[in-house]
Amino acid sequence: MATYDKNCEMEEIIEYTNSENFKSFGNLEMQKLNYNAINSFAEIYIQTELNETIKHWKITAKHPIRIGFFESYNFLNYREISLIDEHALLNSICDNYISCSLEGKPENRFTFIGELCYEMEKITGNWISVNEVITSFKTLFEKENYPHPFSKFVENKNDETLSLPEFLFETIKNICEKHSILIKEIDKINNAFNYQNQMLIFGNEIVTGKNNLFLNQPHVIAQEFLLE
Repeated sequence: MATYDKNCEMEEIIEYTNSENFKSFGNLEMQKLNYNAINSFAEIYIQTELNETIKHWKITAKHPIRIGFFESYNFLNYREISLIDEHALLNSICDNYISCSLEGKPENRFTFIGELCYEMEKITGNWISVNEVITSFKTLFEKENYPHPFSKFVENKNDETLSLPEFLFETIKNICEKHSILIKEIDKINNAFNYQNQMLIFGNEIVTGKNNLFLNQPHVIAQEFLLE
């Protein structure tokens, strides 16, 4: 049975997995992930191996709000652990939103969607897709033909109301205006998760840089992380 050294700082495993020796010759395996929704914590059990030295670690995430891509095969390439408090995904999940109305439609919807994808990818590194921000381009550009007798209960308006991440609002607004779509800010929505959170990422600097590019890296967003 594995034993764990308690009260260690997160820096220990971060420095260990980001050392040049471990990057070149080390191996990291996630052995188990426990999630307790009632008590709001997740436990990540990890085994590292370097030069025939095997270590066991347990990371506890307190009050996690996102756990993503923890399929075991993802850890074959992503062995370098980082803990950050500034990231596009953190902004998307934890920052405020802008409620706004969009009126009009672009002359060429494919050009509009392409520019929107390109500009968002520059900012978010594909950690946030366009479809997460605008869930349905069909309803944005076309009026729905509702079957009788439901049509009389549905108002087909000329505008759409969306909630956009505040940090992306100006970028999306500029693209909309470029394509003859009028966008008006209605209200600011305070995010329920608008408190200090951190993001734990298992990455690979050669493949994903400083994790500014999303390629299915395992990650957790939580209020606090503890290492044992």
